[in-house]
Amino acid sequence: MRMYYLLATGILSLVLALIATFGTGIVRTHGGDVLVVVWLYLVVRTVTMMPKGLAAILVLAVAFAVEFGQVIDIAGQLGIADSAFARLAFGRTFDAFDFLAYGAGAAIAYFADLSFGKKR
Repeated sequence: MRMYYLLATGILSLVLALIATFGTGIVRTHGGDVLVVVWLYLVVRTVTMMPKGLAAILVLAVAFAVEFGQVIDIAGQLGIADSAFARLAFGRTFDAFDFLAYGAGAAIAYFADLSFGKKR
């Protein structure tokens, strides 16, 4: 079963890279936020035996923490704000709408996992 998570993670990694490279507007901003939470969920499920619900909650908590980190400029406080990786990992600007995108991503990941799990 973990192989399916790994395969899905790889495919979604490619999709996210394409969005980061070519995406514009809402697809790049909020669509990417939804998908990155799904991606993180898949990573957690690939490398752990964590239950689906706990994985969804963990991923959502991490996404929320990153967004709150933007409010306090955590990358700037750590002195890494100019790093491309920090901009990618921590983002640059706070947007309250991102919380909805993260919640949608966690819900999509969780319910898709439940749905596919019943078929196997």
